[in-house]
Amino acid sequence: MLNNPNTTEPAQFGNTTPTGPQQTGTSTCQVTIPDYNDLRHKNIKNINTYYKTLLDSYTKNYTDYATQSASNNVNDRTYATTTIMPNVQNSNSQIINLSQAMINNVNLDNDLILEQKKTLVEKMDEIDSIITNINLLSDKDIEMTVLTGAKQDSLNSTTSSKEDMQFNTYIYIGVCILLVIIIIGLIIYLVYSNYTSKESSNNVKLNSLYKNINTNNISKKN
Repeated sequence: MLNNPNTTEPAQFGNTTPTGPQQTGTSTCQVTIPDYNDLRHKNIKNINTYYKTLLDSYTKNYTDYATQSASNNVNDRTYATTTIMPNVQNSNSQIINLSQAMINNVNLDNDLILEQKKTLVEKMDEIDSIITNINLLSDKDIEMTVLTGAKQDSLNSTTSSKEDMQFNTYIYIGVCILLVIIIIGLIIYLVYSNYTSKESSNNVKLNSLYKNINTNNISKKN
């Protein structure tokens, strides 16, 4: 008699929970995180092994059913219908369920990939926006640097012009003072010259008068 496949524990696959040693309390948790590729290959191997087990069981049960149901023995036909057929149906259901589970996992993975792609596109858009803002800030910084340089040049030019103006003002004041001194000197010179001329003229007149008086006195004595 064939064993019922329902009594066989199905192979476990798809479990990604690490089973490394753990310590409780205040000790450091030591959990070994499995490598993704190794875990993926292990799960694929478990799925293939489980699927092959189901397929072998289905093939054997169906072969036995076909053989027993075609027997001339009534007991064989009854056994095929009551015992083997449920096993065939059960193996077939498990194969269908496994296939559907794999399809669901593929669809789930596809949905996750699409969701991750959508998230990636959104992140890339955010990065592009950030890069655009950085470029705008960089251009603004360059513009502000140029503007600051222009203002500094203008300030330096204004300072230089102010210094030149102060220098020219000092020169103008010096020239004005010099002109005032020259004018005052000329005035003093003219006043002094006029005074000297008048004094000389008076002296000449006095000398001439004195000579005339002396001449007259001499004439009277003679």
